Order: sequence, then C-alpha cells, then structure tokens
Amino acid sequence: MNYTVYGRKLLFIEDDEKLKREMVSYFSPANTVFTAADVNDAVDILTKTGNIDAVVLDLILKNSLGMELFKAFPELPPVIILSSLDGEDTILTGLTSGATDYVIKPCSMRLLETHIALRLLPKADAVETFGAFSVDANTRTVKYKNMPISLTPSEFNILFFLIKNRGMYFTADEIYEKIWCAPSLHTTTIRTHLSSLRRKLKAAMPASDIIRTEFNKGYCFTGEVL
Repeated sequence: MNYTVYGRKLLFIEDDEKLKREMVSYFSPANTVFTAADVNDAVDILTKTGNIDAVVLDLILKNSLGMELFKAFPELPPVIILSSLDGEDTILTGLTSGATDYVIKPCSMRLLETHIALRLLPKADAVETFGAFSVDANTRTVKYKNMPISLTPSEFNILFFLIKNRGMYFTADEIYEKIWCAPSLHTTTIRTHLSSLRRKLKAAMPASDIIRTEFNKGYCFTGEVL
C-alpha cells in the first residue's frame, strides 16, 4: 500500500507555530492545507470550507481544549489526535469520543503521513451501498433514500466496521478492540453507542433491521435494507 497523502484537504489544529510550519511545509506541496490555533477557528474552517478529508488535532491548545471539537462539530471527517499526552485514559477518551487514531508527540512528518493515509480509504473502498442505503467513509456521511442520517463519530466508526465485516458477529468488547486497537476495559461505552446507532437507523429505516443482535454472539450488520 502507498502510504502517501496526495490531493487531499487537510486541517491541522495546532498552536505550536514551529510544528505548524513544519506541517505546512511537508504536506502543502501535494495537498490543500488549512491550519487553526484553536477549536473556534477550526469550526469556522470546517463550516466555510467543507469537504475536509482529515483533521489532525492537538488536545492542549492555548484558548481551548482539543476534545471540545467533537461536541462543537459532530459530523467530522477522520480525526487523528496528535498529542504529547500519552496516558492510557486520555488515549481511550480520545478514541471513544470520535477520533479514528491517536499519535504521540514527538512524531516525524513521515510517520504522521502514514497514519493519515491509513485513515483515508480509496473511494472504491470508502463507499458502501445497500439499495437506498449508502455510507461514505471519506466524507463520513450516511444516507437513506438520499436523506442524511446524523451519527456521532463513534457511531459512524462502529457502523462502518460492521459493514466491512458484513454477516459476522462481534461482541461489544471485540468491536472496541478491533476499531480502536486497544484492550477493552469492559465498560458499557460500546453498548451505549450501539443502542443509539440502532435507534437512529431504525428511525430512518423502520422497515429494515440492518444491525442484528444474537445472545452470546454479539452484533452483526445484515445489509438487509428494504
């Protein structure tokens, strides 16, 4: 696989001016790069620009906390947290809040590019369609009969994982471990996200049961869209 990022719109939320310049210098020759020093600036860019392909987010900013972004702008593209905070609880909080990846500072631009590339799928792999139901991993959008279904970042991550493993059953702990590549702490986090996800899908598609549960087996995406 080619771990380069080319022709993308990238947003770097970082208040370290030296690191920001390094990011712009490395990524701008092949991509369109936007930068923000805090969450308010980032939301303004996301709102006005649209179609941002990926966000690299620092957690500790001068005027805000990076984690506020997930509440301020719920329908985000893939977010890679880049932070010097390396505690397990902080990493797990970032991942379960909606980030698709977590990278510890200091980090080379080449390694960061690899992480971004891994989270940006080729269009053929990013779009899944089942009748009138479609999911796009690059734009992080879900639609049924061309009507959007609003999901949180974590709900989207879970849905897309189940879609990519259609017909297979996974327990809540297995879903957590496979999506976020971290040991499950046996919390109710995934069950809560799954309950909300199923409720939203049912409201949009009352005749379809696309996520099925089975005792002792877990959750499964059926793809049976009516």
